[in-house]
Amino acid sequence: MSTPSTPVAETPPAAEKDASSVPATTDTTGAALVVERLRSAAGDTWHRTSLSFRPARTAVVGYLIARAINLVVLGLMAFATKKPFWSMVGSWDGVWFRDIADFGYVDKIAVSPTGKPYWSNVEFFPGYPWAVRLVSDLTGLSALDAGMVVTLVAGAVAAWGLYALGREVTGSHRVATLFALLWAVAPGSMVLTMVYSEALFVAFASWGLLAVLRRQWTLACVLCLLAGLTRNTAFALVAALGVAALAIVLERREDGRRVGLLAPRARRPVLATLISPLACVGFIAWVGWLAGRADGWIWIQDKAFHLRMDWGVSTVQWMNKYLTHVGRPIYVVCTFVIILSVGLTIWSFRDRRTPLPVHVYGGVVMFLALTTSNDWFFHSKPRFMLPAFTIVLPLARLMAKWPRGVVISVLIAGAAFSGWYVSFLLYVINTNP
Repeated sequence: MSTPSTPVAETPPAAEKDASSVPATTDTTGAALVVERLRSAAGDTWHRTSLSFRPARTAVVGYLIARAINLVVLGLMAFATKKPFWSMVGSWDGVWFRDIADFGYVDKIAVSPTGKPYWSNVEFFPGYPWAVRLVSDLTGLSALDAGMVVTLVAGAVAAWGLYALGREVTGSHRVATLFALLWAVAPGSMVLTMVYSEALFVAFASWGLLAVLRRQWTLACVLCLLAGLTRNTAFALVAALGVAALAIVLERREDGRRVGLLAPRARRPVLATLISPLACVGFIAWVGWLAGRADGWIWIQDKAFHLRMDWGVSTVQWMNKYLTHVGRPIYVVCTFVIILSVGLTIWSFRDRRTPLPVHVYGGVVMFLALTTSNDWFFHSKPRFMLPAFTIVLPLARLMAKWPRGVVISVLIAGAAFSGWYVSFLLYVINTNP
């Protein structure tokens, strides 16, 4: 007979310990499994990224060499004019971006007694200064130095994206490399070595256009939104996405009927197109709310910064003036750059091997650049046209047949020229590039 001291119905302490330790062991194993899966996913992502980057190395290295040449030319101009060097990379628009990064946007639009708005930092989109602020907070760098980090990294990513886009369209490593490098040495490309937003925008636009061509609708939509936070030129990328979505809607099914807007296959591209402009439109609407008028952003751009849509009338007038009257040679150079760019645009449109969304993107960027009035900014047209990278694709196809030495010489000359053009505007004309 058992006695009260006989442990018949009791669980041994060791057994209790083992039982209580089971959930903890399970939790630990589950957590370890999650960590292992994350580590594996990160490793796979890194491996795929490395494989994708490897063929683009020449384009990225060439891009960075072009930026180094720009800085050398800028330094020589600084020495020749006895003016500061490093601070010039953050001048003009860079001052506005640094102000936003350091202090944020104004909370009220200042207006003159005549009802005209004064200059205000709400004219500039937030994507770039937000990135500068993030890098500054993480590293402790000044807004100027953080801006240069953002610009150089974004530009390298853009060169990589242009290589990937060129490879997708042409299937040629050499053409894709030249495609990226021709953009890197374009006449206005010196701003890719300054605290300006063009490099970040093209990083989003190049990869976004590639996502459009690959029909990666979610990624394309996200990149459109990011581009829309960076520059209003994002409408060109939205248009390219819209054209690609429309092509899906108009496709013929097996029964000969159109796919239509409501078909399952069309829902994602159509939805992506509808969402993609919201960041850009949202910022413009916020400025309108701040200004107390729906057209607030356009009003400030027009009355304070002298930028307005005039359908290209002023561009033609200024070009005629500088081609037929004696004036500063730099403006004659700018006029010929515009003529060359228009020629490249027409040439690119004749290339039927290039997908329609690529043509649409480049055409819209050129339209926006050339039809914007330039009372103060005619000389800035090369910078305004810089995001129209697609127009150099036919030239890249042509130059791919040239001897390597000739190609390298042309690219070095282009990098030196772009450095001189912007440096001359900064140091000699003392104006915004």
